[in-house]
Amino acid sequence: MEKSIDETCLIHEMPYEIMRDLCSILDSGEIWIEIVPYMPGIGNNDVEGCKRYGNAEKAGYGATWLLLRVWASKGYSILDLYIVFAHAKMVRCMEIMKALINPKHYYLQQLCLGGGVASAPRISANNTSQSSSKGQQNWSMIGSRNSGTEPLSSSVRPPHATASSSAETASSSTTDDSSARIFTGLQNTPQVSYSELELATDNFSRNNMVGKGGYGVVYRGEWKQTKVAVKRLHAGAADRGNQFEKERLRQSLQELRTLAKYRHDNILPLYAFSLDGPEPCLVYQFMANGSLEDRILCREGTAPLNWRQKLDIAEGAARGLHFLHTIGRTPIIHGDVKTANILLDKHLEPKLGDFGLSRDGQVEADVEEKFPLIASHIKGTLAYLPPEFITSKILSTKLDVYSFGVVLLELAAGLRAYVDTREPHGLAEYCAMLSEKNDRKPNALFVALVDKRTPSINPEVDKAFFSRLLRLGLQCSRKERSDRPAFKEIVEELAKNIDSNK
Repeated sequence: MEKSIDETCLIHEMPYEIMRDLCSILDSGEIWIEIVPYMPGIGNNDVEGCKRYGNAEKAGYGATWLLLRVWASKGYSILDLYIVFAHAKMVRCMEIMKALINPKHYYLQQLCLGGGVASAPRISANNTSQSSSKGQQNWSMIGSRNSGTEPLSSSVRPPHATASSSAETASSSTTDDSSARIFTGLQNTPQVSYSELELATDNFSRNNMVGKGGYGVVYRGEWKQTKVAVKRLHAGAADRGNQFEKERLRQSLQELRTLAKYRHDNILPLYAFSLDGPEPCLVYQFMANGSLEDRILCREGTAPLNWRQKLDIAEGAARGLHFLHTIGRTPIIHGDVKTANILLDKHLEPKLGDFGLSRDGQVEADVEEKFPLIASHIKGTLAYLPPEFITSKILSTKLDVYSFGVVLLELAAGLRAYVDTREPHGLAEYCAMLSEKNDRKPNALFVALVDKRTPSINPEVDKAFFSRLLRLGLQCSRKERSDRPAFKEIVEELAKNIDSNK
């Protein structure tokens, strides 16, 4: 039965004809650049990549096609894109998409025609604050500012849906309380001046840049005779609109809160933070071996991981996630588990990083228990997100389990989590398909999927390591969340000894 496409579907699921017409309009004169400021999670590196892709004119696909694919991979829906066009006053594009949109949102087109939708703050009663000086405000005042977590698709509301004054007051009080809790949790974490971090990173020199994401740039530095990594929010990103600014702030504070509150051998240590400069900064332990993604793909000529190292890294990361899920009265859900966010120190000890999407949640719900939380703030990478989250935004500990399952499959096969030219595109679906196809032929499955860059011990031992990672990865990435194991079981399975001397 063919899937029905509506506004809740991800952008890349739009009918071909609608996608083609939108790309035709937006590619002309690079008009697509005008919508980027309203797209949270799209950074300068994404824009440059889209430009290069568009100039190459690959197979008739232009820059807009790639931009929308990238944004879809972060979990954004057709309705989110419709609202982006409303922000940008692109009524023609809204009209092209109209058949996919619930009629209750049509009022946005009329507001555009009337000049009423320049940005979310001018429409929503909940987004009335205006940032000043293009993000050059003093971040030490964050605790008194609204750090709301409202999803993009609710940032623009019809006039009749505007909250009453009393509701607005309650909302403001709630966000202030949230900020207060975050800053209370930082009392035992050192605060460092922005000028010290400028000195530590040679004024945030490009030569010291080691990583870049949607919300921050990471620099290596030396602070107090110690090698550190300094994460700084994107300079100049504040002019992308109030909603983007609020989400960027929320993620920074959430990461501060989680890292300051929870200490574990497999959670990235937070050394200090800075809030007195133009951008907030976090100071971490420097991870000499980069990310697990880097090592799986052997970037910069690094040696491939051996099977024992892979299993130890998987076990360490699983212990960190088990700790998060069980340490408090309610579990902490990481929300963005992937190989790029598992960092390796000089001893290849794994540390979980990037807690900007982490959230207090609940354990997986059985039929008799409460329903899982419904979360719209998680915008992780599509290939790592489970079906129940993509379709219904259901948030439970089993989201992290699914994502970790994809990580295990990457370790077993050495393949990327998502490849556009592979069928199926996602690694979880691809491995499940091959596993089913070779159900009674384990040798054939090993030959088809094993990471051939992994140094061989001997054929039998290689198969034992591969089989454990693959089998557990497939269990963790099952479509039904109730069929996925908890991290206690995952750790116990990974910790079982495999005799390398067979």
